[in-house]
Amino acid sequence: MEIRQLKTFMSIVKFGNFSQAAQFLGYTQSTATTHIQFLEKELNTVLFERFGHQLMLTGDGERLYDYAERITKLAEEAKNVLDDFSIPRGPIIIGMPESLCVYRLKDLLKEYAAVYPEVELKVKLGISSDFHNMLRKNMMDMAFFLEEKIQEPDLVSKLLWPEPVVLIASPNHAFSRFAGVQVSDLGGQTLIFPDSGSSYRTLLEESMEKAAVQPGNVLEICQIEVIKQFVMSNIGLTILPQAAVQNELTAGTLVALPWLGPEFQISAYLAYHKDKWLSSTIQAFHKLVQERLLK
Repeated sequence: MEIRQLKTFMSIVKFGNFSQAAQFLGYTQSTATTHIQFLEKELNTVLFERFGHQLMLTGDGERLYDYAERITKLAEEAKNVLDDFSIPRGPIIIGMPESLCVYRLKDLLKEYAAVYPEVELKVKLGISSDFHNMLRKNMMDMAFFLEEKIQEPDLVSKLLWPEPVVLIASPNHAFSRFAGVQVSDLGGQTLIFPDSGSSYRTLLEESMEKAAVQPGNVLEICQIEVIKQFVMSNIGLTILPQAAVQNELTAGTLVALPWLGPEFQISAYLAYHKDKWLSSTIQAFHKLVQERLLK
């Protein structure tokens, strides 16, 4: 029984299928399958069974998971304790929204990678709801969030800065000539949104739902740069962090609309799970965030 086989087993449980677990671990699906076959052969049991399209743990699989979690955690702690604690090294996985990664954190990530060359820095882009789950499952070390506030008792969070959010249009859009834009004005408009689950999208949708305002078309696009190009082409409106569109606002290729609806109060946070063992690698990243972003 090898640690890597147990890690593959745990990842399959967390993702619910072999292919996503293999992709996350950097394996082929056949390698992940082989790891499970070795475990089942050594333990003389079956760990997974299928019900239709759903992958389920067997009773023996559930019992093994508890041991696997403890074994891998102890192995990680032993490795870190035996390493020179003063020198950050090894992997660190940081989650962050695309807007923060591209428009706020590039210099920080570049400096961290340069100062600590023995660290394997992995950045996972996504949305806050995914990061909550990944921190709880120990699939991520720390994560940046864009939220109104973080209230989960199992997460240790640090408020970094308020993040202004703006309603954006092409300078050729009729709204660009309005003295003010209200929620009711959005009725029948084409809205271009990032992935569902982003906090600022949720705030706008909730304000429209409360006012019983229905948009026209809703386009969901996962990349901010593509969203901006669509808006510049006057296809529709979007809501984004101001930092993500500051260059376009300055150049005049996009305009921030004078929003008269409910205020979008979003802030950036850095968080980790309360039970997370803070290795020197994680502590060094946290320290750099405090020195560079909390001046």
